[in-house]
Amino acid sequence: MGARRDERGAVALEAALTFMFLFFILAGVIDVSIFFKNTFSVSSGARAGARMGSADPLNANFAKVTATQAASAMTDLDWTRITEIWVYKANTATNTLYVPTSCGVVGCVKFTVTAPGTVNAGTGVWTLRNACSGTTIDTVGVLVKYTNKAPVMFANNQVITEDVAMRLEQIPSTQTCVGV
Repeated sequence: MGARRDERGAVALEAALTFMFLFFILAGVIDVSIFFKNTFSVSSGARAGARMGSADPLNANFAKVTATQAASAMTDLDWTRITEIWVYKANTATNTLYVPTSCGVVGCVKFTVTAPGTVNAGTGVWTLRNACSGTTIDTVGVLVKYTNKAPVMFANNQVITEDVAMRLEQIPSTQTCVGV
């Protein structure tokens, strides 16, 4: 026997509400998963840039090479949504990481991504880096900002920010060390 005539509409309504509830749960799982994947990619890009910068402190194009490495590590993301990449001198003298509030100060270069894995010329300067043996070694910081695009509904236009700092590799005392 089927449902009574006066209960058929109630069953259809319950099914519609149940499917709508399940759809929102599925959409939330998809959005949150993509958000975490994007957060991981931004974090990986910042770490890759900091590793590159710390490994080659005497490079004449130090800041641009560092930012390019960060951008190259994030090619799985929509490059138009990477809003900023900062390469800056991190102050670790007080055992706290100093991130400049703007990149107009000396020791900070701000880049934007112009194509997948490519950055512009950058604005700002960081001319002197110290990685000489027997001195206080500088620390390079890389900050990446990415605006998330949610495919369904959650965390849309949420800015993902990742900041990584690594100490420059020390130039051996047997090698001529000229601050750049």
